[in-house]
Amino acid sequence: MNVSCLLRCSDGTAYEVTHCLRFTLLRERYQAFATLYAQFLMDDFPPAPSEAIFRLDGRLLYDGIVEHSECVRESNRYVLKINSRSFSAALTRNQLVPGLHYAVTLQSLMETYALPNITYDTTMPEISYIYVRENTAMWDSIMAYNYKLNGGFPYIRVPNLLCMTPQTGSDVILLPSGVIQTESSGAKCNNMISRIDMADAAGEYGSFTRSNPEALSRKIVRVRQIRLDKQYVHNPDDALRWRIDLSNRRIRSRSVSYIGYCGEDIEDLVQIGDLCVRVSKIRITGDRNGIRTEDTFYFDPFCNPE
Repeated sequence: MNVSCLLRCSDGTAYEVTHCLRFTLLRERYQAFATLYAQFLMDDFPPAPSEAIFRLDGRLLYDGIVEHSECVRESNRYVLKINSRSFSAALTRNQLVPGLHYAVTLQSLMETYALPNITYDTTMPEISYIYVRENTAMWDSIMAYNYKLNGGFPYIRVPNLLCMTPQTGSDVILLPSGVIQTESSGAKCNNMISRIDMADAAGEYGSFTRSNPEALSRKIVRVRQIRLDKQYVHNPDDALRWRIDLSNRRIRSRSVSYIGYCGEDIEDLVQIGDLCVRVSKIRITGDRNGIRTEDTFYFDPFCNPE
């Protein structure tokens, strides 16, 4: 596979690098941004890049801000090292004005600031309100909007596409069993809540309560006491269900790794043998030994739900 990366500088100049020594590209269903780490062989000390646009065989896989770069001369060769986060990381680094926001759409949220290179569906419907707590990231408000809209969780597709609804396409990316190098299955319950009690407007705790069957079946006791959540004041049970659903993320998973890359993105439908599931995490690595992809599939309230 051919690796290329267009590096843009803050002064408007740009240059392309193709001699990649190694890279790691990571995308995850519950992370608001992708990350790229890469090393390139250079002829000399290059201008410091501010943006990285990464491609495999001409396919755009990443576009983000270079947060750290360094060029090191070692053994008479120049190696440029970059660490980058996709432009959608801005959603975790900006804050909305605290308080109640009425008649909210995804577009009204995204137009609060001029965030470059992030795309989204401008036709997403309106919800009645969201409540923004002090010192919370914009991503939290987007999560609240998404959950109130359809009970879902937002995610980012290539390169910086913000999505509010699950992918519904039936086109399947086939991973032949012969190319699979490793397979694994896992479970995660370290953040699991067993019960939530929430106070009412008068401050009486236990007025609203919900238990988590997944925690109870594992004999996990982890009870949370919270004040009335103004985000869900008209639907108090949603405040409890939301937190339990969050605590159950990544509860079960399957992973496969293979040589190469078949073009899958987050929420794409992939088939391996009898398993047909949507992708939750993609880790692509490359070095002198070639390209390797590891796909992970979560089975939880938001990913591949039963």
